[in-house]
Amino acid sequence: MMLNQPSLYRHFQHSSKKRTLKLSHHSERLTKRLKASIEPKSTLECLPNELFYQIFSYLTDRELLNSFRFLPFHHRFDELIENRTSINLQSIQRSQFIEFFYEKSSINPQILRQIRLFNNEETPGMIHFFFSIYSWNLFPNLKILVLDQPEQKDLIKLMKYFSELEHLSIRLSTLVRMPTMVYTNLYSSIANSSLKSLAIHDDPDEPITLPEHLSLPNLTKLTLGSLTMFDIQRILQSAPKLSYLKFHLNSDQSNRYFEHNLSTNITELDIDGPRAEFDLIEKLLRQTRKLKRLKLISRGVNASIWECFIKENLPNLIDFRFKFDIRQKDINLIEYEQDWWKNEKKWIVIGHPLSSLIYTIPFIDTKLILNARTAFRQEKCLSSKLSNEYSNIRQLILTLNPLSFKLCRSDEIYFDKLHSLTLIDYKHSQKPISHLRTLINLSTISHLTIDHRMRSGTFVLLIKEMPHLCSIAGQDVAFSAITNKFQNEHVISFFKENIRKLTISPLKPCDDIRYVSQLCVIFSHIHHLSLSLKWAIDIWPWLTKISNLSSATVFCRYGSFIDLINDPLNHKWFFNCTYELRSHQDLRLWIQ
Repeated sequence: MMLNQPSLYRHFQHSSKKRTLKLSHHSERLTKRLKASIEPKSTLECLPNELFYQIFSYLTDRELLNSFRFLPFHHRFDELIENRTSINLQSIQRSQFIEFFYEKSSINPQILRQIRLFNNEETPGMIHFFFSIYSWNLFPNLKILVLDQPEQKDLIKLMKYFSELEHLSIRLSTLVRMPTMVYTNLYSSIANSSLKSLAIHDDPDEPITLPEHLSLPNLTKLTLGSLTMFDIQRILQSAPKLSYLKFHLNSDQSNRYFEHNLSTNITELDIDGPRAEFDLIEKLLRQTRKLKRLKLISRGVNASIWECFIKENLPNLIDFRFKFDIRQKDINLIEYEQDWWKNEKKWIVIGHPLSSLIYTIPFIDTKLILNARTAFRQEKCLSSKLSNEYSNIRQLILTLNPLSFKLCRSDEIYFDKLHSLTLIDYKHSQKPISHLRTLINLSTISHLTIDHRMRSGTFVLLIKEMPHLCSIAGQDVAFSAITNKFQNEHVISFFKENIRKLTISPLKPCDDIRYVSQLCVIFSHIHHLSLSLKWAIDIWPWLTKISNLSSATVFCRYGSFIDLINDPLNHKWFFNCTYELRSHQDLRLWIQ
């Protein structure tokens, strides 16, 4: 069919518009691609240095080493790491420190403001080693120092420099006590200093002897061990800027006299005084009218007494967490459930099923024993059915007998932040692993303790739910059971690939070399060992057959490690390691 001229014109015009439209779309796509190829992409390397230094502040030096060492542009990070103002040597071994930090000069002492050093099973002797290669005079700008379990000789050496710091934190070993004079000199070294914060973590049962002259004009935060009321009064008088105070109250030796006209700036108090009565606590709290947060462990009184006292003396108190012992006290829990406590202040108080305790939630302790009686309260006590009651719990000891399973209402409680789990009397035949999942977030657990009732099939199901499990504890018969007498290759393979820390109490006699060898084989890749033995000489199979072992803590009931170390036949072996004798039967050693 022939097209007339107007129709032909319209046909070409329409085709031209279609071609123009297609060309336009094609041009837009090309333009977008060209812009995308020209514009810089957002990558890790493009981030500013300030942001990286902020990231570094949340990481230990070991994490820095593992995170940035193998990046393609690692030279930039080498420079950033060298110019950082803080170091945290937690979990980094001496050999790694020498290779990647000391030999490469990755630490610039002139600009360092913060140093964190640890002397634990993973970093043996690190405090002594660090200050043997870096003298204190190399750190002119150092303001913050954290020491974890320093040895006596290192603590004495560093004391004279503490007054130059602004922030000091020391965690003393509670297993090995130093001579009294060392502690006296420690507190004397900070008696007249410009410290802004001080934390000395010590055994709460060991009394502190404060120096006669005490002046802390700039101190705002303080954490100490056992103090009497007289000690507290002296601290408040010598530290007028103090806003945070944490201590263990030695109520047995506290003088009842307390000055009532003190003017303090305390806004946060943390008092651990399980034997302290209310009349002793109130004398201190009357001096803290600016108090906003209070954490208290003490003997309890009626809720009406606390209510009147808070209204009159603590008008600014907004956060009150406590654990009261109401033994031999005529106290009714219902008083703490009145409108003023629950609705106005929003302080929820419940009773503990295992003892005469009442406490606010979340439960202020980090460790909990959960068995039939705690489960029974969950069933019967309506006021306790609160989802955040156990949000602070990090260590759970769980007894799973039939009665516990029947009473434990998993829909009422949930442990979402556990690090350590102990399973007692757990049998998969009673309840499946799925029940544990509704009670516990198993993915956060890094340590597991089991007993001899655990079976291999149950254990295999458990480890599938625990991707971060790296530490395990139990008696030797428990490990024999879950490996089907060392025949279950799946479990043995898991131990070799994942477990790095073992706590074991052998029950079998260690003269059974084959049995001990089998245990050592399945745990051949562990780095840290805690061992309880019958005889000191039984230590040898464990030390010689575990090739990757870097540290061990060993206790024996009979014999002496001193005799073992002094034996000329063993001199060469102990010459190549560092060891510390806590007693004749308590040995701590680190293998180079």
